[in-house]
Amino acid sequence: MSVVWQQVESPDEVDAPLEELPAPPRPGWLRRWLWAPALVVTAGLYVLRRTIEDPSGELELWLFMGMLAGLMVTAVAALVRYRDDQHQATEGRDAAAFGADRRSVTGSVSVNERRTSSGLLLSGVVSYPTDDGTADRPYSSLVRPDDEERLPPPRDGDPVAVWWAPGTETVVVRYHRDWADAVRRRTRKR
Repeated sequence: MSVVWQQVESPDEVDAPLEELPAPPRPGWLRRWLWAPALVVTAGLYVLRRTIEDPSGELELWLFMGMLAGLMVTAVAALVRYRDDQHQATEGRDAAAFGADRRSVTGSVSVNERRTSSGLLLSGVVSYPTDDGTADRPYSSLVRPDDEERLPPPRDGDPVAVWWAPGTETVVVRYHRDWADAVRRRTRKR
């Protein structure tokens, strides 16, 4: 379940059509293929251990510890690769669903702010109407210090534009403070 948070530059961009689901950055080469060299090193240490006749206890211990470390790195790297592949498959299914049946609604956001060394960390819940009732999705987003004045963060209870597709795990949320104020004015007039 992921929330793609977009703080846009102008109020007009909030209602602009969502062309396609924004793709997150792809994992790097090392993250995808670290398991292979770790496995080769582990196999090499095993072969070395089997070819040495009558190794000393200390050498045998170091070879065993190297194989154990290699197996641990292989296992963790393979698990990371597996999770990345699962995440990419989910993204592909979500992108296809967004292309086939994308829906746009106005939702609301609850905001918890925490100041960090990197900027203002926003977290909370995005609520929006769906066919089955109201959906609540947790989110977190970092607003950099230089973006804080240019793109003010949302206030608790502000309206947001939400794009979702039935059966997907991904939701795209757009926000601009002037757009939120205009939506609040329109709903008060009703």
